[in-house]
Order: sequence, then C-alpha cells, then structure tokens
Amino acid sequence: MTIVDIHVYMQGQRRGPYEKVQLEAMWKRGQIPADTLHWHDGMSKWAVISDLFAAGETIASSLPKDAANAGTTTVPASL
Repeated sequence: MTIVDIHVYMQGQRRGPYEKVQLEAMWKRGQIPADTLHWHDGMSKWAVISDLFAAGETIASSLPKDAANAGTTTVPASL
C-alpha cells in the first residue's frame, strides 16, 4: 500500500498534502525537524515523522501532552 496525502505540522503550521517520497527526500536533505508531526488518512492521531523513516527510533516530542488523552500529542485547534 502506498501512502499518499500525508500532512505535516511543523513550525506552527499544517502543510501538505505530500507524497511519502517527497517527504522522504526532504527528510534526507535535513529540511524536516525530527519532532515534526505527520498524519494521513487511516491514522487515529498525529505521529512523529521520524516513525516513517527511522524504524525503531523513538524521539520524544517536545509538545505538551493532553491530560484527557494520555499518550496523545496535543495539536493546536487551528489544524
């Protein structure tokens, strides 16, 4: 299954959609911070983009946690 229409949240803005190959090229060029969030259709919540490209690596998010939904990352309502 090819993942398309991936949205990212970085530098305070929602951007996209992108295809995975586009984001991977940007990732390899160092244009995407490791703590950038991503989402695509079928995902229940936003996830750290490094999950797409660095299997097995876990990078802690610097974003605050939502107390009502422990384990999910709070994303501004403007998304």
